Amino acid sequence: MLFTTLGLITVLMGILIIISLQDQLNVFRIVVLGLLLILFVLGLLLLVTILSIVMLWYNKKIPKFLMNIVSVSIPLFFPLLVMVGKGLKIEKNVVRRAYTLISNKLILAKKYSLKGENILILTPHCIQKAFCPHKITYDVENCKRCGLCHIENLLNLKDKYGIQFKVVTGGTLARKLILDIKPKAIIAIACERDLVSGLMDVKKIPVIAVINHRPEGPCINTQVDLQEVEKAICHFLKE
Repeated sequence: MLFTTLGLITVLMGILIIISLQDQLNVFRIVVLGLLLILFVLGLLLLVTILSIVMLWYNKKIPKFLMNIVSVSIPLFFPLLVMVGKGLKIEKNVVRRAYTLISNKLILAKKYSLKGENILILTPHCIQKAFCPHKITYDVENCKRCGLCHIENLLNLKDKYGIQFKVVTGGTLARKLILDIKPKAIIAIACERDLVSGLMDVKKIPVIAVINHRPEGPCINTQVDLQEVEKAICHFLKE
């Protein structure tokens, strides 16, 4: 993927250089040189992003300014990754999963010291058993803690660490809750598509994305790795 992208950039730059050397209007040359400069910056940004991701992947410490660059460049290059993945016949969820993993690596590379009340767990209502009659999207305490789904376990984590926990019906309600609660950190549980959408929307708040398990298919009776959720809570908590 990297060599293909850089190859295309190199070819395009070569064509533009040839065109710019022709006896054309100065304005046209300025435009071409401007495009060359943009392509150079994008190529450099792509190279820096890839190198930084590799370092993060192997738990190497990177300077803060590089982390800031990667935070901006990942959403920028995501559509390109989707296009390349489509060309290579890679499923969208695989690309989305990679995006969430890289995003998590960025958050885990930083240190936090938050109070439990400033941490919010958000999960879709599909984690509740479909046959359960108790509505918990407005008040999670309506859960009867029967143990048939992971809501009880998440409530136990809420009680243990003093964090906030909300169950939502979709992205609109999730965004509203974030605006109302104003958390300083979020642990989001959802499918790959919803997580990527949420990460794109929430830029100023650190988010650790936890991909749910779907043993019965999408959007019904989903599950979550509770250890992964607890590790995320501990990462944000004040030591």
